Amino acid sequence: MPVYHWDFSILWQYHAILVDGIFTTFKIVLASITLSIIGGALLAPLRGASKAIIRLPTQALIEVVRSIPPLVLIVWAYYCLPILFGLTMSAYLTCVLAVSLYGSVFFAEIFRSGLQSVDHGLVEAGLSVGMSPLKVLFRITGPVAFLRILPAFVSQCVMSIKNSVLASYVATGEVLYQAQRLSTATFRPLETLTFVAVFFVITILPLSLLASYTERRIRTRYFKR
Repeated sequence: MPVYHWDFSILWQYHAILVDGIFTTFKIVLASITLSIIGGALLAPLRGASKAIIRLPTQALIEVVRSIPPLVLIVWAYYCLPILFGLTMSAYLTCVLAVSLYGSVFFAEIFRSGLQSVDHGLVEAGLSVGMSPLKVLFRITGPVAFLRILPAFVSQCVMSIKNSVLASYVATGEVLYQAQRLSTATFRPLETLTFVAVFFVITILPLSLLASYTERRIRTRYFKR
């Protein structure tokens, strides 16, 4: 049975390439999550609109986008948009927009479910004691809804972070793409892929811990018994 000799020193020799990939990954993640949250916030009220002419097309858009794997969405946008509409975008911009669109439909459902879960009696109680609608939003509706959607919200952020590696399929220089290039050049795929795995653990784990801490603080401040 052959024995594999690990050699992580190769990572330091080519650390500039990996650091460049990490920065590109962070740019994709920050841009896509920001646009996804904005898109979700815009789609959520349209999805819950009382008028069918607004609600049904929005629902159709959400269902169609949710049914498409994000990798297919990225590759299709990168190769088909120039053919069909003459719209050519860089690999980075294509990936950001595709991942943002994919994330927006999930954030829209998360936001909609959170707002609908708030008991309307709480809103009426706040208004009855003289609170303005804006104060009701920030003191009652917002905290209750945010606490209820926090696990799903964090999960979707984590999914957006993971989806950033799909940019490697259109040759965007994020961390997985650079690691694959390095493994091809050095014949050290296990070391480079281990680096990518550790990078995502270090990136995602603090986010989960921060979400748990925030949830406890909100419960302590707004839901004391």
